[in-house]
Amino acid sequence: MTSSTRLLTRAFLSSLPLIGACSTGKPPSGDDTVATGATGGSTAGTTGNGGSSASSMGGSAATASNGGSVGVMGGASGSAAMGGAAATAATGGDVAMGGTGGSAAAGGDAGSAAVGGTAGASAAAGMSGMAGTDPGICQHLSAVATPQVPTIELVVDTSSSMFKTSPTAWSVLYAALDGADGVLPAVQDKMNLGFASYKGLMGTSETDPACATMTIVDPAPNNFAAIDPVYKKLGEDDKGMPYTMNNNPPAKWETPTNYAINYAVKQLQAYNPMPPGPKYILLVTDGNPNTCEVVDPQCGQDYAIKATQDAYAAGVGLFVVGVGDIVTDPDNGCSGTGQHCGLAHLQDLANAGVGAPVLAPCDDVTSDQCQAKTSSNCIKDRTLTAAYTVGAPNVGVPFQVDTSSSTAQTELKKVLTDLLNTIVSCSFELDVIITGDPSLGIVSLGGTPVTYNVPDGWIVESDSFHVTLTGAACESYKAGAEVSIDFPCDPSGNPIAVHR
Repeated sequence: MTSSTRLLTRAFLSSLPLIGACSTGKPPSGDDTVATGATGGSTAGTTGNGGSSASSMGGSAATASNGGSVGVMGGASGSAAMGGAAATAATGGDVAMGGTGGSAAAGGDAGSAAVGGTAGASAAAGMSGMAGTDPGICQHLSAVATPQVPTIELVVDTSSSMFKTSPTAWSVLYAALDGADGVLPAVQDKMNLGFASYKGLMGTSETDPACATMTIVDPAPNNFAAIDPVYKKLGEDDKGMPYTMNNNPPAKWETPTNYAINYAVKQLQAYNPMPPGPKYILLVTDGNPNTCEVVDPQCGQDYAIKATQDAYAAGVGLFVVGVGDIVTDPDNGCSGTGQHCGLAHLQDLANAGVGAPVLAPCDDVTSDQCQAKTSSNCIKDRTLTAAYTVGAPNVGVPFQVDTSSSTAQTELKKVLTDLLNTIVSCSFELDVIITGDPSLGIVSLGGTPVTYNVPDGWIVESDSFHVTLTGAACESYKAGAEVSIDFPCDPSGNPIAVHR
């Protein structure tokens, strides 16, 4: 009889049972009856004078399955014939091989009667072994499906300009992200969250630890309680008073974005959650970046793009949100450097963060004029380090919110909620691998089947053990729809999935 397998899971749980494939397996051990030959009742009675009663059993019980009965008190020993050399029945049959039934053991001959005694009864024939199951039967397997949980490192710019408006960009961002009704408490059960803030001073190189002060909280699931007090303290002075436009930080803090990205990547690479999942940086900044060697003007765009491209190559994607100055005064500190400023720079980071080509800062990035213009007000004779493509299209999506707006907190909360929800994975790792036609699989959301290999359905990834919901199916899963996955056998009775 052909049987199928079924997965039942709910959104954002880390591990769920799945009955997911067809195969063959052994029947229960009780089916493998082995019949051994019965030993015919041997006699052990000794002869007494004049036929006095022997003290031993005149034909002991045959030791076979359903063997002979106990002999009566005997006299002189009568030798019993062995109850048929043990004819071992064939093993009950490995399901895959379909074993042949074992033949029954022959019954033992009756023991010879002792003098003055009665012959032992002959042993009954042993039971035949049970025949094995026929080969080719497609049985179900027990499997596990694990939703892929993303890890998000929140990287927040805490340069001086974050505190120089009313309300401050910092306070609006904190309320939207980390306040009582902020985004992080609502999503912390769907992802592993880490935190890193950065504020810069001058350093001797781009790797000099003096370049930036990093405040971090290592990634972990349900991590809001650890992040919140650290994040909140960054917006306060030594007396616990919030920084405001009239109570500014005591030093001019810079924006070394490339240093912060490189730092966050190392932190993410050191974190190895189980189960593993995709990793991302969510960068929130209010300014054009500087380099560690030159804090003014803002010449760090090329380095920041390079850091983002390197992060993507290392398996860490990046999403960027602009607030404050970079939205309302996009050329601040950047004009005349020959590099993209403001929203154009955010677009470059968004492209690099998803692995897309980045637009060249000039029409021809290889020309001497472009190189001279790019470095003229920054570092003399510095060559560009990131990879650029002339005419590259806008692929990544940067986000920006004017935090001076009266509706800024609401707008920012929506942007961050939508962004983080796009990061929630709709992919499941299976402990079975699909070896047959995947289109025969049945994936349902809330009891309604969805179609294989269509934009709003499901697909099998190239490794053949990840199933990913797409489009509307993914959105339904994120909204809490119950997911079931079934892998029946193919029309020929062969499995379409087996255990990994």
